[in-house]
Amino acid sequence: MLCIASAILYGQAWYAQTSETNSLLMDVYFTNPNLGWAVGISNTILHTTDGGTNWFDQDPPPSVNYYSVYFTDGQTGHAVGATVGGSGRIRHTTDGGTNWDTIPATNAYSLWSVFFIDANIGWIAGGREPGFNIDPIRTIHYTIDGGYNWSTQLYQYDSLPLHDIHLLDSNIGCAVGEHGVIFWTTDGGSNWGQKTSGTVRHLWGVFLLDANTAWAVGIRGTVLYTTNGGDTWVAQSADTTYGFGKVYFANANNGWISGGDNDNGIILHTTDGGNSWTTQYTGAATSLRSVNFTDTDTGWAVGNLGSIMHTTTGGTGIIEDKSLIEDPARLTLAQNKPNPFSQNTEIRFSIPYSEHVTLKVYNIIGQDVATLVDNKLEPGEYKVNFNARALPNGIYLYRLNAGNQVLIKRCTILR
Repeated sequence: MLCIASAILYGQAWYAQTSETNSLLMDVYFTNPNLGWAVGISNTILHTTDGGTNWFDQDPPPSVNYYSVYFTDGQTGHAVGATVGGSGRIRHTTDGGTNWDTIPATNAYSLWSVFFIDANIGWIAGGREPGFNIDPIRTIHYTIDGGYNWSTQLYQYDSLPLHDIHLLDSNIGCAVGEHGVIFWTTDGGSNWGQKTSGTVRHLWGVFLLDANTAWAVGIRGTVLYTTNGGDTWVAQSADTTYGFGKVYFANANNGWISGGDNDNGIILHTTDGGNSWTTQYTGAATSLRSVNFTDTDTGWAVGNLGSIMHTTTGGTGIIEDKSLIEDPARLTLAQNKPNPFSQNTEIRFSIPYSEHVTLKVYNIIGQDVATLVDNKLEPGEYKVNFNARALPNGIYLYRLNAGNQVLIKRCTILR
């Protein structure tokens, strides 16, 4: 296994942002790494212009629980949900949320998910839960004029509601909901065909990777995937019983699932197109309902009690930064030589200022296995011998700390 030869800057994997609300946040969407919105119950629409360092309430008209938000650019977006009594509501903005207009939606049911493929064409999925002397309803609505007018593509009485919808393009899309219901379209929703999911568990999130491949997630650790346009769905173990809220892919390989329970939030990550999932984050003290990324590094997850988690490293905690090698005014850390090595290797580094410096070695799961330097050093170049005779074969990280600068590189012991 070969080592990476560029410098690596260490960063916190997922960290909390301050939202100034205790409301349950149901969805989050960013148009670029700075502009984003998060919506939730109790009339909550939050907005940030600095990547979430500061969030402020846009204070839309009252008495609405918002479940989903989507923006086609930095100015034009929709937020959907329902009143406390369960009547659907659609809000529309053309100025980034400074003003939110109400689009008539006299439906006696909740609107759970909104999605657009461009400035004009979009869909809303929703429905009504069963209750005392009330039958359930399942619906999908459609617009071709930017959301000013909506027509009904699917209306099923005495059927449980849909909770998420995602379109790949103007033709191919998928919607999921309660009791494992899945619908698929190949003609933009003129026809929505119901598919067999193989589960009766409620599904809360869906994401299409391409015309044949999609992922759906739901309660009690449910993860499903299809590779044949929704005709067959295969269950995959996520090694948890936590419920999942949403699934999002930044590209064909990198995807994330948000979820949790009343006491813990969880984020799962895949780097192989969903063939396998690993737990990337647990914490936040509450469930995380939605996750959204603007690229493979920059993402947010939101949940109960106003929780907003943010990463700038794809959630991995390390990010490549080749510029550090070339700047003489910055800390530098060279690749160890030889590498791979069987017993001894040399590590070189330089520091631009007088600093207390530590150089430590960690195994792949983050355990400290060796301290090579722990002293105050003067500016200059240094070399240190690393004797790994007592360590087993494998990949290791060596981390250089000086002041507020941190560099990390990988090395391999191979005998």
